[in-house]
Amino acid sequence: MESLQDLFICHAGLDKKRYILPLAEALAAEGVTFWLDSMEIGWGDNIALRINDGLRGSRFILLCLSRYFIKRCWPESELGAALAIQNNSGIKRVLPLILNSKDEVLEQYPLLCNIAYREYDLGPQLLARELATLVRSPKTSKELFRVVIESAHTGRLCNLLVSPIVSVRWLSQKGQSGLGISEYADPGGFVNFKLKWVLVDVKAHAEWRALSRSQQRRLRAVLASGEGAKFAYSDSDKLSDIGIYDGVVFHLHAVEDEDYYEHYGVGAGEEADAALD
Repeated sequence: MESLQDLFICHAGLDKKRYILPLAEALAAEGVTFWLDSMEIGWGDNIALRINDGLRGSRFILLCLSRYFIKRCWPESELGAALAIQNNSGIKRVLPLILNSKDEVLEQYPLLCNIAYREYDLGPQLLARELATLVRSPKTSKELFRVVIESAHTGRLCNLLVSPIVSVRWLSQKGQSGLGISEYADPGGFVNFKLKWVLVDVKAHAEWRALSRSQQRRLRAVLASGEGAKFAYSDSDKLSDIGIYDGVVFHLHAVEDEDYYEHYGVGAGEEADAALD
């Protein structure tokens, strides 16, 4: 079961740098989870399928409207899908946000005049706070957990709202997708080698560092608890099995995927091991 993210951010690409990225940063700081194309669509992905997945997997659709939006086919297609979803369900899901050119936007989309909207002039921080208040509900806080997966190298964040019954593998893959990292490493030799990414709670870094390399290779996740670190050894372990808690921040650490090499009867060599250490 995949948990819904808070927002699908529908926008024109030309608005990304000036408007969308500052808003995304503010949303992440408020703990709001979101689907953003640059984080979710990877090289070679089917764009239409990934967007459909994002629309289905988000509780609200944030329509970021602008002079560029009304001139692009993809955003307009997403707008049509968003309004159809809302009309069919009868549940509020569409949140219009006018970035600029309000008169032009409302002239192009007169239907939006009947939907309360916000303007970007309020600023990304204030907008993010209001959105955070909107998406948080008693039901959400009781049934779902907010998880942050952070790149220790780039500082990039992947914010997720997850059910405790999802698997460690699901969470790891969402983090890899959101941070744009690969399962293969290129040490500069002739052959790339396969990596396994381990979720390590930032509060359990000391326990992780104290493990030998062979012990680290056996793990899938490490979580801090009042009784000491808890470990997940299987991809299929549920987050609830290791005591997931709200607001946990994970780093992804790379280890050599020995299971892969054992399965295919090949070895990565000592050079690969040294490259990871």
